[in-house]
Amino acid sequence: MGKVVLIGGGDIGKNGKYETKIIDKKIVEICNKKEPIMLFVGLASSYSDSYYDMIKKIYQDLGCKTTYLKRKNLINNPDIVDKKIEDADIIYIGGGDTIKLIEDVYEFQLDKKLRNAYQRGTILVGMSAGAILLSKEGFSDSYILRNESTHYKFLKGLNIIHISICPHFDLNSMKEEELKKNLNQRRKMVYALENKTALLIEDNQIDVIKTKEEHIYLCYNKDSKYQIEEYKKEVK
Repeated sequence: MGKVVLIGGGDIGKNGKYETKIIDKKIVEICNKKEPIMLFVGLASSYSDSYYDMIKKIYQDLGCKTTYLKRKNLINNPDIVDKKIEDADIIYIGGGDTIKLIEDVYEFQLDKKLRNAYQRGTILVGMSAGAILLSKEGFSDSYILRNESTHYKFLKGLNIIHISICPHFDLNSMKEEELKKNLNQRRKMVYALENKTALLIEDNQIDVIKTKEEHIYLCYNKDSKYQIEEYKKEVK
């Protein structure tokens, strides 16, 4: 099976910042190929072309060939879609609207193609909404962004990796307060990822990619009390 990298968030150049350098470098490193092919899937974003332009520069600078799965490919050219996925060494699923991403993945039957790619050994990378897609579920603001709710909600992913996550986590924020309330009603453990952090999962081993300044937490309910502790295991 392949490896999965779940990125909690971080600027990739849109605002003049590049915050995921250590993560992107590690992704290419663990691929262990001289010139890996990185396929970008930007279905969660309304600005997928400009999103791809930023990702393309990052990964080409890291020695990758890059390609892009466009919506028109999904609609008109299923054979092209299959070939792009089969040829990819790394599939990078970008952030944006988690609901839109999940709906499109099922509509175009990408769920099966992603599972097959993972079984073949392809590295699957998810940023924010993309990370939720690859997980069992994720704590998302999509309903807030759509003006359909004022609350964060768990959305079900593809369960390629059987964990619950909370991207863009921030201590003492409204998001943590909502997560705390949610966990008071459910028995589950949530990996809460700050921006500029990622989880690397391989063979059921969950490691951390980050600098010393950022944090990943485990949040859960024990004896009817909210618990939070830092998850410190790091990739060598």
